[in-house]
Amino acid sequence: MRKERGLTLAAVADAAGTTKAQIQKLERGDRRLSLEWMERLAKAMNVKITDLLPVNEIACQHGPAETEILKIIRQLPEADRVVLVQVAKELMGTLRRIEGSKDAPVRAVRRAGSKAR
Repeated sequence: MRKERGLTLAAVADAAGTTKAQIQKLERGDRRLSLEWMERLAKAMNVKITDLLPVNEIACQHGPAETEILKIIRQLPEADRVVLVQVAKELMGTLRRIEGSKDAPVRAVRRAGSKAR
C-alpha cells in the first residue's frame, strides 16, 4: 500500500515515528503487525486501519443487520462516529437498567416497538 500511495520508506517511517528498517521488517512480515503498529501506519499513510487488512482475509463475519450498520457508520465523519458510539453505549446502559439484565436490551426494544404500533 505504501508504494501504491507513492510514499517512500523514509516518509512513512518519519510519520510513524520509527525507522526505515522497522517499516521494512513490517512489510516483509519479519515483525508482528500489532494493532499499535497498524494505528501508527494508518495515520502515517492517511488511511483507515481496515484499509491495511487484506479484503479476503478479514476474520469477522457480520450478519445483514450488522453489515448495514457498518455501511452507515463508515459514511460518517470520525467525530460523528465517536458521538454515535457514546449514544449507543448510553442506550444500552439505559435498556439494561430498565430490564435489570444484560440480556434484556433486545427484549425491551422489541416490546417498546410493539407498543408503538
